[in-house]
Amino acid sequence: MASTPATSAPLGGTRPPMPPLSSEVLALLPAADEMPRCAVHAADIGVDPGGTSICADAVALVEVPLPWPKPVFAGGLLEGFMPMTDLAVGPTRVLAAVPTASYDTRGAVSGRPGALAGDTSHTDTVRVALHCRTGAGTKSYQFAADGAAGLRLLFAHLARRMPTEPIPEHAGFVLTGVGRDERAVLICTQGSHDVCCGSEGTRLAADFEAVLRAYSSQSDDVADNLPTSTGQVTVYRVSHTGGHRFAPTAMTLPDGRMWAGIEAGELAAVLDRTADAAVMAPRCRGWWGAPTGPPQVAERAVFGHVGWPLEDMAREIRFRSNGTSWDVEVSAAEAERTWTVSVAASRTVPTIACRTLGGLPAKPATEFEVTELRES
Repeated sequence: MASTPATSAPLGGTRPPMPPLSSEVLALLPAADEMPRCAVHAADIGVDPGGTSICADAVALVEVPLPWPKPVFAGGLLEGFMPMTDLAVGPTRVLAAVPTASYDTRGAVSGRPGALAGDTSHTDTVRVALHCRTGAGTKSYQFAADGAAGLRLLFAHLARRMPTEPIPEHAGFVLTGVGRDERAVLICTQGSHDVCCGSEGTRLAADFEAVLRAYSSQSDDVADNLPTSTGQVTVYRVSHTGGHRFAPTAMTLPDGRMWAGIEAGELAAVLDRTADAAVMAPRCRGWWGAPTGPPQVAERAVFGHVGWPLEDMAREIRFRSNGTSWDVEVSAAEAERTWTVSVAASRTVPTIACRTLGGLPAKPATEFEVTELRES
């Protein structure tokens, strides 16, 4: 689903002049005297979250003390940074993070709460986790930078060089760890951006951490029969990822999918691939390897059709637009499988302002539907 900004007059004591929205969209707005949360309203009118995921080759999680400004790049450690930045690994989404400890679901919690892996004794150390998409999985790099200056030196270095390349001495940052296909959950909790993420996202993070703590306290015999029974899971509370109308919203790694309205038990089942992919697919906002909009909707349809084995296939997305319809090819060359998906524009729905009279100002967003899926 893609959004297009619309204008409206300032709010007053009565409903302001309507923005230039179609009658279809106007019919889906809240009543003039209602002030619903955007996530509640989106759920009430059944908004499809498909096509709204981050599209990037990597995500960079920077430990930033709370509170965060809106946007998070308006001040503090990330002042002057951009939400999307070009690094040597490819287009990278930059997020502030307040990570918790990593949970070993067969043992104790590791690390200290509120710290990225690679802790140091320096209180001004800025920890950064860079998760990169590689083939069908991820490769992760943990860095420790010497304050704000070291953070900028780190990103300047990564803009020119791959994370695997040697780091000069006294560079202002160090590489503290490397991982492959690490399991992590990124949950948007930035209340300064939107109350839905601040409340629902924070609740989800707390609930999921409680689930992981419960699993880690079980004996090995019991844990063998529980989701997330093996391996380590890291939970990151992150800044605005877009789509707060779908709160609580989360991104799971290493699969690189974003989810709408997901709950703690479902997150555990997604990480373990025990959830029914066809049931979860409508809740998927998209896969980070596909462009936003119709290509993500098409790839999501393939995921719902193929299931979790798709996540083990390195794949490429190609698409062609025909105005109001799209032909999308999802190709897994190594697996010698290709799917062709036809996607068409569907409903136009309002994306309302959160907790404002009548949900205004609102902007229209287009939903997309799959009209054909075939494997060639």
